[in-house]
Amino acid sequence: MELLRKYINEIGQDLVLDDFNIKEAQMRLPARKHFWVARLMEAKIKRNSLIRDKKKIKKELVKKVITDSPVRISQLAAESAAEKHESIDSLNKGIAEQDTIIEYLEKVEKIMGNMHWEIKNIIDINKMEQL
Repeated sequence: MELLRKYINEIGQDLVLDDFNIKEAQMRLPARKHFWVARLMEAKIKRNSLIRDKKKIKKELVKKVITDSPVRISQLAAESAAEKHESIDSLNKGIAEQDTIIEYLEKVEKIMGNMHWEIKNIIDINKMEQL
């Protein structure tokens, strides 16, 4: 969850708008959108990689459980035993963490996509105050 905390802090800095940085924020907005979409894609790639690793390790563990068992064991029982292995458990935790990061970044993508409206509203308010 360290990565999620890092993202939260970085995004918090990107979303700070005031009268002094409004033009800079508007100019940087496309680059920041790209940056956060890239982070979203990286998180999805990492999640898919963890899922592939889990399938590979689980398959190996199932084979090992079946061959090492002193009695004949069904495929389902071997898969159940493999699912409880610590390496599978750590991969499950990693996948769950990536799912959380992906969910967060998808919401950030929506926020960044609507940020131009927030900037427009601030500019409109500033115009009305000057009248």
